[in-house]
Parts: sequence; structure tokens; C-alpha cells
Amino acid sequence: MEYYILINNVKQGPFQKEDLPLKGISANTMVWRVGMSDWQRVAELPELADLLMQMPPEPPRNNRIMPKTWLVESILITIFCCLPFGIIGIVNATKVENLYLSGQYDMAEYYSSQAKKWTIWGLVSSIIFWILYILFFVGLSAIPFLFL
Repeated sequence: MEYYILINNVKQGPFQKEDLPLKGISANTMVWRVGMSDWQRVAELPELADLLMQMPPEPPRNNRIMPKTWLVESILITIFCCLPFGIIGIVNATKVENLYLSGQYDMAEYYSSQAKKWTIWGLVSSIIFWILYILFFVGLSAIPFLFL
């Protein structure tokens, strides 16, 4: 029986069952053969179970550390400081973990940096606002002393 495999989303084949281990397949490699309605993982096909016994297990998927999500900080900025910047930070922060777990490490790092940027912008704008607010009221309270 001849099998087609997907390697990096590229269809390869047809191959004989005996040739599949030489093609670098794993339990998660997608396989199709005549008579199947859709692609399936090698691990889901009983006729290929003996191939899995002959192959070493897959190496660990990643050794990269998940980037900081900045979710807690974004929520705090939203509650206490600056609503628009905090919301943008939350939206970016919620994407980090899912992207990391799906193996999209570069995108996870990008959204982490975006969440960090908007959180810091929210904090800085809040500090500037409060400084201006205090200066305004200190200046306003000094006006009566100017006319003495």
C-alpha cells in the first residue's frame, strides 16, 4: 500500500510502508492513502503502529522559555491608571501564551513586547497626568497669595 506524507506542509510520496521511517516521520506526521477521506496522524492508524515501535520518540518540542505575558500589569494599568493603554496591553497579553503553546515563539515574543510597550506607556502617561494635576492645583492654590 502506498502512503503520502506531509512534511512542513508539503505533500511527499507515494511511499511504501517500509520506506516511511526513512522519511523522518513521527507519531504526529500527517499521512494519507487511497481509501482515506482525510489526512490522519501516523499514531491514529493501526496499520502503522509497528512503525512507531521502531522509531525513537520525538525530541522535546521546545527549549525556549515562554515570554512574560504582562497580563497582570496590563490589568492593573487598566484599573488604576489609563484605560485605553491598559486595554491594548490586555489584548496583546492574552495572545502570548496561546502562541507560545502552539509553537509560534517569535509571534509570542512580539505580542509580549507589545503588551509591555502599552503597559509602560499607560504607566508613564498616568505619572505625567498626576504630576500635571498636582502642579495645576498647587499653582491654583498659589493665586490668592499673588494678590496680597
